[in-house]
Amino acid sequence: MEPSINVLGAYFPDWLFCIAGATVLSFLLHALLSARGWLVGVPSHLLALGYPAFATVLSLSAWLMLFQH
Repeated sequence: MEPSINVLGAYFPDWLFCIAGATVLSFLLHALLSARGWLVGVPSHLLALGYPAFATVLSLSAWLMLFQH
């Protein structure tokens, strides 16, 4: 049986929370980098590949660290 987390009586798989958290952190990273002006001159196709890769690494790392049984 897959590990799940009880939220207000409904059970959700743990990886769903890892993906949601990684997505939020990716948006925050983009906001931080944009605010500092570090994205000037970076081609958009690199950003389109970089943010999903960052979110994947974050979500898998969180899942391994927090929910490894």
